[in-house]
Amino acid sequence: MEGSRILPENEGFQTAGDSHNYRQDEVTQSIPRTIVSMPKRNKIRIAISVDLDAVSGWLGTGQHSDNVLADYSSGFFAAKVGVPRLLKVLKKLNLANRCTWFIPGHSAESFPDEVRQVVDASCEIGLHGYAHEGAYQLTVEQERDVLTKCIDISTKLTGKRPVGYRAPLYQLRESTLDLLEEFGFEYDASLTDHDCHPFFAPRRPPIKPIDFSQPASTWMHPIPQGTPDRRPLVCVPCNWYMEDMTPMQYLPHVNNSHGYVDVRVIENMWRDRFHWIRENEEDPIFPILMHPDTSGMAHVIGMVERMLTWLKGWGDEVEFCQTGEIARWWRERELRK
Repeated sequence: MEGSRILPENEGFQTAGDSHNYRQDEVTQSIPRTIVSMPKRNKIRIAISVDLDAVSGWLGTGQHSDNVLADYSSGFFAAKVGVPRLLKVLKKLNLANRCTWFIPGHSAESFPDEVRQVVDASCEIGLHGYAHEGAYQLTVEQERDVLTKCIDISTKLTGKRPVGYRAPLYQLRESTLDLLEEFGFEYDASLTDHDCHPFFAPRRPPIKPIDFSQPASTWMHPIPQGTPDRRPLVCVPCNWYMEDMTPMQYLPHVNNSHGYVDVRVIENMWRDRFHWIRENEEDPIFPILMHPDTSGMAHVIGMVERMLTWLKGWGDEVEFCQTGEIARWWRERELRK
């Protein structure tokens, strides 16, 4: 029946933080075996992306005076262990060429063999800074130099100029978007104006912190009005709640790192988001962001495989797309309006 799904025997009911799979008859006898949802309305485009930070994650946004060899070691795990594990799962599910890897220049130059495996799997390659530096750590001229260097690295690696960019730790600013326009990029994947629809990159005046030492009359005013957007530059949204690292990776010197969230909590949250988006949005995308450091770990990689298998189970209601494909599809549709 179109629009209906039968729960597999092993797809039980869970509560947050509870790793026990409750059988249906343990919950209630009144819940039907067949859960009927809305008829299929449109296609959900699933955007799998992988940020291959490796050691660079500890050098830029993750820089800290207390970083030690053990911290950097996890970056080697990401490249040497996490990358092959993720690629193995993606190939098993025939999704290796349906995803985008955002690779810092430092990772590409430090781990050429592992990055070559990614390229050889026909993944899309996007830029992700050089040493995972945030825009606010740099001058505008440094931003330009980094972008120029990374374009050169990626072009030599893949044989074609990159068209996509994700800011390390999503830390971009207005000058970053200016440079992406100048260098002819097709899309950015760093902003969160929406959680399941692309949008044209905004052109807004910088929002500045309030100086509360000044009279209230000087800071009680709305956000400055922006000028028309930066079309054709598209933003393909990301979302903190659709990535793996923050809840499932312990980073000793990084604010808000956790690392001990049960993978089933994250899996259920991702499924809940998918269900709501499917039933309430038209022509949405469903972004999933992974890191080899995190999703490559033994207790996480199994969840990743389960989640991707579950998404594939929706058949022709879903389409796995590279991020660049989503940007082009959406841009062409919007410019026809």
